Amino acid sequence: MNANHLHMTIKLTKKRQQILDVLKRHHGTLSAGDIYSKLPSIDLVTIYRNLDLFVSEKLIKEVHLGTDEAQFEYRTEPHHHAVCIECEKVIHFTAPDAKIRKLLGLEDFQVDEIEVTVRGICNHN
Repeated sequence: MNANHLHMTIKLTKKRQQILDVLKRHHGTLSAGDIYSKLPSIDLVTIYRNLDLFVSEKLIKEVHLGTDEAQFEYRTEPHHHAVCIECEKVIHFTAPDAKIRKLLGLEDFQVDEIEVTVRGICNHN
């Protein structure tokens, strides 16, 4: 999404811009608590409320990687996640969505988005 789309759909307040900037700079997933630790001047309720708004506006993506807290990331090019069940490291990877759609065999289903989360053990030696 470009900034012009953002201005047309929601008001870009200073706090909202700060939250988006933290997510843009991180290049990965963050929990609401992680964002709060980087922006302690914004209360946690405000952070959650704005994260929900950003998810509904498709500016950020909410992902559930098997941890207790939902994770959020700035929407860049489509990608998937591999999560280590030992150290909880998250690896971002891409896969050809067209091939995944074909493998799913859902001819009578309009696929809007594919989200793959792979769990296993990384080589974190």
